[in-house]
Amino acid sequence: MPSSISPLSQPEPENNCADCLYMTLTGIPVQPVEHPDYLEFLQPFPMPQIDLYLTLKFSQQWESLPQGRIQFGLKGGALRLRVEGGEIPYESRIMGSLELVVPTVETDSPANLPIRDRISGELDESTLDLQGNGATEQPSLNGKPNHYSICHITTKVTEENPAWIFEEERGQPVLNGWLNQVKLGTLNVSALPCRLDATFEVSRRDICLTHVDRLWSPDISRNKRAVLDRLIIQQLLERKFKPYLSRVELHYDG
Repeated sequence: MPSSISPLSQPEPENNCADCLYMTLTGIPVQPVEHPDYLEFLQPFPMPQIDLYLTLKFSQQWESLPQGRIQFGLKGGALRLRVEGGEIPYESRIMGSLELVVPTVETDSPANLPIRDRISGELDESTLDLQGNGATEQPSLNGKPNHYSICHITTKVTEENPAWIFEEERGQPVLNGWLNQVKLGTLNVSALPCRLDATFEVSRRDICLTHVDRLWSPDISRNKRAVLDRLIIQQLLERKFKPYLSRVELHYDG
């Protein structure tokens, strides 16, 4: 049986603006291929492998200010992994265009999923039935079809500390919807203990104000509005988002 990380040994995930971005990362040990007994002595000791499954929920969040409030979302961002004692081969990583599911009812959101689908940073054999094929399509719980937006994902060429760049592909103002347990890649463990630190980071250009309530006159000029938007993002939102928006750690000790 594959070894696993005890759920008790995993730090709690950090989601600093959970209404804007909710992230978890789950690791599942890969079952080694069994060989006939007479060939076992010819086979090298198999290198442990862990499949990584990502859950991301993009939405819009309200922030109260002394004289009003604002709503903001993300146009994109970067998921960065820092790995000790292992590597994630480039060819195993997810990339391309994926559908973000927009929930049709409250119970579709990750916070209301069954506990099995909300595991954060655990390697547990009980999660082996989660979407191992990396499919992104989720059924609607009320029988009605879900609506989708498209997210484009690219990956940077580095095996030790890989990164994935998320961008809205259809020209929408912000990313909206979620990916549930999509296979991110496969971690090849080369030394113990193995540590993985995943952070979702955003820059100023990734943040978009989608609604402003009672902060200025509705007939304000477009240029003044753009300046004020930039000031709010720089002075308020960047302080909330630095050094990262979300963080998950995985520990594997064999």
